[in-house]
Amino acid sequence: MKKMVVLSVVFVCATTGVNAANIMNGNPFYNPAQGQFYNILTPIEFNSEFNRFVMADEFGYGVSDTFTIHLATSGSYDSSDNPQFGKWSWNDLEFGFDWDLWHENELHAEVYGDVQQIYNTKHNLQTVAYNWTLGARVGRMTDSWTVAGVVELDYLNDDLPQDTFDAWAMTVGIQGQYIINDNWNWIAELMFDFDLFDKYYDGEQLRLKIGANYNLDESKYVGFYIGKDLVHSFKRSPAEVGVLFGITF
Repeated sequence: MKKMVVLSVVFVCATTGVNAANIMNGNPFYNPAQGQFYNILTPIEFNSEFNRFVMADEFGYGVSDTFTIHLATSGSYDSSDNPQFGKWSWNDLEFGFDWDLWHENELHAEVYGDVQQIYNTKHNLQTVAYNWTLGARVGRMTDSWTVAGVVELDYLNDDLPQDTFDAWAMTVGIQGQYIINDNWNWIAELMFDFDLFDKYYDGEQLRLKIGANYNLDESKYVGFYIGKDLVHSFKRSPAEVGVLFGITF
């Protein structure tokens, strides 16, 4: 049930020196300028067992140069658990923010948060749970590379009449970007998830995601990525492969 975070999984392309400009290139510290919109569409993500396929979309708006709001959703075709009432489902709807608290020269610090409504629509529209997230990102961004440390806290509670539970989880990790040339750059992240209370989340996970994006211009890019939980086997936790398209306007 852990939220799917689209922004943290790709290697991206960008121009040399673009980190100093406000160019959409997959950088962990990217925020749109005031009055600017962005969209990140993941038309397909599939796992290595080929039994789960996901489509996701994120749409955001720069309220100011330092404060961004976003709306995200995803749906899936999942045959991994042989569901009784079908395999298609609308998974979630998420509303969140990103606030650039402080930056001086190459040093940056920001906080972010969101609330996610989690669904099960295989039989009918049913809200399963709500997940609240609060996180912080601190690091250094130069013209050719970025490194950021991440700390994130999640709280989840159910919305089912026949059950009552809640759970806490925490994520710590590192995100990075390296610019190759005028068109390509790489981004990777290594994140460790662990349950704080209850066992509703997926337990300990060490998630590695890497990828490559190609910038069509300063406002558009196409990305490819692969991710894997390194703690569990491929059978329990298959690798995930996806494609995305990002644009700002």
